[in-house]
Order: sequence, then C-alpha cells, then structure tokens
Amino acid sequence: MAVDPININEEVPLIEIPGDKGLPLVGHTLEVLQDIQAFFDRKTRRYGPVFSTQFLGETWIRLTGPEGCRFLLQDSGNHFSTAQGWASFVGELFPRGLMLKDGEEHRYHRRIMQAAFKKDAMVAYQALMSCALPDIVKRWPLDSPVDLAQLARQTVLDMASRVFIGETDHQQLQQLQQAFRNNVEATMALVRKPWPGTKYNRGLQGRAFLERYFLNKVSEVRARGGDTLFAQLCRAKDEDGHNFTDQNIADHMIFLMMAAQDTTSSALTSLLYALTEYPQWQERLREEHAAFKPLTYEDLGQLTDTANVFKEVLRLFTPGAVIPRRALHDVAYEGYRIPAGTIVSVSPVHNHYLPEYWREPERFDPERFSPQRQEDKQHPFLFAPFSGGAHKCIGMHFSEMEIKCILHEILARVRIERDPKPAVRWQKAPVWHPKGKLMGRLVALT
Repeated sequence: MAVDPININEEVPLIEIPGDKGLPLVGHTLEVLQDIQAFFDRKTRRYGPVFSTQFLGETWIRLTGPEGCRFLLQDSGNHFSTAQGWASFVGELFPRGLMLKDGEEHRYHRRIMQAAFKKDAMVAYQALMSCALPDIVKRWPLDSPVDLAQLARQTVLDMASRVFIGETDHQQLQQLQQAFRNNVEATMALVRKPWPGTKYNRGLQGRAFLERYFLNKVSEVRARGGDTLFAQLCRAKDEDGHNFTDQNIADHMIFLMMAAQDTTSSALTSLLYALTEYPQWQERLREEHAAFKPLTYEDLGQLTDTANVFKEVLRLFTPGAVIPRRALHDVAYEGYRIPAGTIVSVSPVHNHYLPEYWREPERFDPERFSPQRQEDKQHPFLFAPFSGGAHKCIGMHFSEMEIKCILHEILARVRIERDPKPAVRWQKAPVWHPKGKLMGRLVALT
C-alpha cells in the first residue's frame, strides 16, 4: 500500500526510484514512441513496478500494475496535479480544457458540463447521429480499396461537425475540419515551437481559428437553441444555476472535439481492423444489430456482444497510451520517494496485458467481459481505457454510443474485408493508430 506522504522525512526510510536516462538528449522518447507497451514490459522486468525514465526532456516516474493506477488516478490525498501533468503536451493547444483544471475549478466546470451528458441530452445526440449517418455513409467507396483508418477518422470528424456543432455551411465546415485536424496533429509534434511551417505552428493557428469561430457563434446558438452539444453547453447549468461564459464554451467545445476525435477515431479504426481479422465476430454483431431497425437510444443497452467487442478493442488497442500527473510535493509510494515536481504516469495498455489478470492476454476474446467471466472486475483500476478517479472521461458513454451507432450503419450496409497480409504495424503512443494505411474493402451486402 502507498505510504502517507505527510511524515515521509521523519519516519519513513525511503529509497530512490531505480531507472536509467536512456540516450543522450532524447532519453527514452524514441523508444516510448516506437512501442510504449514493449518499453514498459522491458523496464518492468528490469526494475520492477516503479521506475524512472527520461522522456520529452525531463524525468518521468512510471507506475505499473492496477494498484499503481489506483494510487495515481484516485489520488485520495490530492498529491498530484492533472493540469500540470498534461500542460507540456497540450497546454498551448487546448488551454483551459477540462483535463487542464484541478481541484475546485475542475469540479465546478465538470458539474456544469455534466448537464450536457445527461440522459435527455444523450437521447437527442443519438437521434442526431441516426439522421446524419445515412448521408455520411453514402460517400463511402464501395467495392474498391479504401484506407479504413482514414475512413474512421473522417467519419468521426463528420459526426462531430454535425452532432457537436451543427454547422451546415459546406465551406465553413471544411475550414473547421482542417483547423481541427491541424490542432490535433500538433499534439504529436516533436518540435514544439511556433516556427513557421512546423506542425506545431499549424496547430496553434488551427486553435486560434476554432476559438474565433466558437466565440463568434455563442450568441447565435444561445438564442437559437437546439440539440447539438454546442447548444447543450450554451444552456448547461449546475444545481446552483451557474452556467458557462462564452470563453468557457469555446474552450470546452475545442477540447471535447479533440478528445472525441482522437480517442473515438482510434477505437473505431481498431474495431474495423478487429472485424476484418475476426470475421466470425463481424457476422455475430451483424446478427445482433439486425434485430433493431431502426436503432433507438433504448436499444443501445441490449447490444451486449457489441459492448464486449468494444471493450476488448479498448483493452487490446488502448487509445490513450499514457496518463500523466505532476507531484505537488514529495510523495511516498511502495517505499519509494517521488520528488516534488516530478511527472508521474501510468500506462493502461500495459495493465491490459498483464497475464496474472487476463486469460491469454494477447488473444482477441470479447467474452472475457461477459457476466460469466468478468476478467475486468478483478481490480477497479485494472481496465482503465477512459482513465479513472475524478478525471475519468466525461464523454465515455457518448463515445460508446457513437461507436454503436456507426457500427449499426456499417453492419446493415457492407461487409468489411481486408487482406491479412502484410501484418499491420501499430503506433501505440501518444494515440494508438496504424503506422501507414490500413487498407481494406467495403463490400455491399446483397
């Protein structure tokens, strides 16, 4: 168990955390970006469940195992800052987003935002998705080679544009989507300076465009109303009647679009891959979805096979590779000293493959989540694709609903096929996606 850090200097004999600095200048950055899962496996075998690394120019302490995940994410003693943990990654690109807030400020914003994810709002979002999807899928190329990863990214972006924003002007929509793509892609830039021509500078310009757009639209959307997420945030209030300022709304819209696009498109890409790799599951899900025409919000909970496949995809291809925090003061954990100011992180994908918890962890087996097995329930922080604690993803149920709705449309129209050779190579950090294209084919159902 973790040690209370209050008296660590007087009473607790602590040892320094083992580790190494890696290569000169770059440390372990390239190793982590190449394969974070293999990196964690190697370092855990060498140093144990707690070790230090050099990443992005500073020392990071890595905690492995579900108990380490609980200690960091539950943070019952308020020892860590989420905002300071994420700042070096996305602070300039997504300032004032929900995960860049701590303590009471975070609780205040989350309470108001929660109104945009209550059942009545979710019912409205599902109706918008059902209306938008037939038009979106009409543009899918049938019976010809297609990059399934690009298809997933564009589909999720189209959905976000319609369900989140409700923009109908085609030219404006194209500008929004390009600005948003630039903003998201900049989070993976190695050169993080606003130099002309760099990915990072394009991201900052994209951020500025998006901020201007939302600030200029708030008054109009407040007056017009509607069922989009934008409209829901404009009228969202907490139990005391507090609502968001125009700047709050702009910041949260940009952040929510980033979170939805990044993780949901990653999950959808991996799901399409899994359905081609394991066609028996594609047919099993097609049969499950065929019972619901049309699909309603109330039907979503009955798609149990789909829910289990989605969870297995999140386990095997976890979108969020790293969850960082920064220590606010010296902290003791498992007999080790975590110095104040140090970045501390966990990697859920490492925990999602631990053989002491998961039966044949490398195997695609959605039934491990069935009521008869419930492998994910062995520890409350064993399965954490949406993080955990106070900062658990506020849109996790929205993401699952969106995936189910998109999959419903796909399964009703096409069979997804892919040549199993060559093997797909995956980029696992910062967000799981294929290295290069994921070529497949959408075959129209007869």
